Amino acid sequence: MAKKKTDKTAEDGEEKKKKKNPLVIGGLCLALAGVGYMMGGRKAGAQDSTAPTTTIDQLEGCAEGTDAAHVEHRAIDLPAMSINLTDGHFLKVTVALGLCPDVVLAEGEEFVTAPAKDIIVSTLSGNSMTVLQEPEGREQAKHLLTELVSEAYPEEVYEIYFVEFVMQ
Repeated sequence: MAKKKTDKTAEDGEEKKKKKNPLVIGGLCLALAGVGYMMGGRKAGAQDSTAPTTTIDQLEGCAEGTDAAHVEHRAIDLPAMSINLTDGHFLKVTVALGLCPDVVLAEGEEFVTAPAKDIIVSTLSGNSMTVLQEPEGREQAKHLLTELVSEAYPEEVYEIYFVEFVMQ
C-alpha cells in the first residue's frame, strides 16, 4: 500500500506542475510585454507624433509666410495631469501641443514644456465640472488654452489637443 500512496503523491506532483505551467507562461508573457513597453512603447509615445496633412495656407500662431499646404502636423504629448476643479471634482487631462512646421528639435533636444503645463493647470483649475462637461465649455477652455500657450511659445505652438479629458 505504501507504493500506491507514493505513486499517488507522484501523480499529484505532476498535476501541480501541469497547473503551474499555464501560470508561469502567462507570467512570462506579461513580463515580456512589460519589458517591450518599457523599451519601445513608452518611448515611442513621448516622441513627436505625426498627424494627417492639411491644405490650409497659413497656420495661425506660426511664423509669417509658413506654407502649411500639405504639411504633416507634429505634436508634443504632455504627461497626464490631475487638476482640482472649483466644485470639489477632479479633472484628469492629457494635452498635446501642436508644433509649427518650421520648428525643428535637434537630436536628443527636449521641448521645454513647463510653461505650458503651468498655463494648463492654472487655467483649468478655475473651472467647474458643470461648465467643462458641456461641449461649449470644453471648446472655450481649449480655445483659451490655445491662445495662452501660443503666446507663451510664439511661432512654435499653434494648437492644443485634448488627448484625454476625464472628470470625476
